Amino acid sequence: MITGSCRHDHGYVSYQQYLMWLWKTLGDPDLYEQQSKGLEDQLQEPLQPLRDNLSSTTYSIFEMDPYKYQAYETAIYEALKHRTRCNRSTQSPHGPNDTSPNEITNGPLETGSLNSDPQVVMVLGAGRGPLVNATLSAAKRANCDVRVYVVEKNPNALFTLQDRLAHEWHDKDVHLCGGDMRNLDVSEKADIFVSELLGSFGDNELSPECLDGAQPHLKDDGISIPCSYTSFVAPFQSAQFYSETKRSLNSISSAQETPYVVRLLNCKVLAEPKEVFTFRHPKPDPKQSNSRSTTCSFLMEHDAVIHGLAGYFEAKLFGDVMLSIHPQRHSPQMVSWFPMAFPLDHPIYVRAGELVTVHLWRVVSSRHVWYEWALTEPRPTRIHNGAGHAYKLTL
Repeated sequence: MITGSCRHDHGYVSYQQYLMWLWKTLGDPDLYEQQSKGLEDQLQEPLQPLRDNLSSTTYSIFEMDPYKYQAYETAIYEALKHRTRCNRSTQSPHGPNDTSPNEITNGPLETGSLNSDPQVVMVLGAGRGPLVNATLSAAKRANCDVRVYVVEKNPNALFTLQDRLAHEWHDKDVHLCGGDMRNLDVSEKADIFVSELLGSFGDNELSPECLDGAQPHLKDDGISIPCSYTSFVAPFQSAQFYSETKRSLNSISSAQETPYVVRLLNCKVLAEPKEVFTFRHPKPDPKQSNSRSTTCSFLMEHDAVIHGLAGYFEAKLFGDVMLSIHPQRHSPQMVSWFPMAFPLDHPIYVRAGELVTVHLWRVVSSRHVWYEWALTEPRPTRIHNGAGHAYKLTL
């Protein structure tokens, strides 16, 4: 809709022609835009796969992401090369410091001469098995024998895995383990953990707690894929988002203290996102708590209204293989994650040059994990979701 007086000599038709030109010159939507069509600015409750058994439809959406699984395959391939090189170097007659050129290679690795034991790979939270295929493909590329343990607690997914084991993986060294990864009953330890437990904010699907529970089944020199992940946060302006959370108050009294997964479209991120929490695996100190707190400050370049905090993550799978939904470094055509959005119960008006200070907590109890957040500058807000009264994750 166009309103107001016409300022063009040729009348309103000029505005119409320009809008038509914009429409015609739009490029074809990319995969991310195709997959998110119809979901723009819609509030979605973050998944809790540890508490809930995901549906087949949800798995199928995850599996439509070609970039993610190619990245995992590359990371597993590099990890297998690294493990095999280390094992062969240790058993070499020249000792562990032998660095002859044929030990460092980008090509397939010879197996069987110095170390005939297969690399033990545990796929934790295997879903319907895409990471199992990625592992087997990586092992074939690396010319490396592997023994794969497929760990999954979801009874619905287990039916699919049993079928794939019988028909696709029956001639492979693949073993199915039904149950929670934190209570594994396996006689040998893993050389490599492979998992896709990441949420839109990195740790918000309880990847740290799950992998910590499984860590006793990883060798002391074992590799976890991903090996680390970092969350990011930035203030954003979106009247659409604020209206949606306000409308939700009619049915959910705490709607403005609940984090959401949102394909933020009608939105302006007001500053470059800053690092919040980082988790590394295997955990250097198993006794370290997964509770975290941080403070971030952002200098406003323009007058604006803050309606919430946008959350992102980056994950290092292995080596230089990364997954990212950071807006400046988003992995190409990766569609598995939308940003996390932490609402504010009242808009905060800010002026150019003012400092915005954000406090964010990740709180862990014996049974739950939750986030709390607040602003202290330029004007203080309440602590949202205090004591997890509005939203918490179940361990």
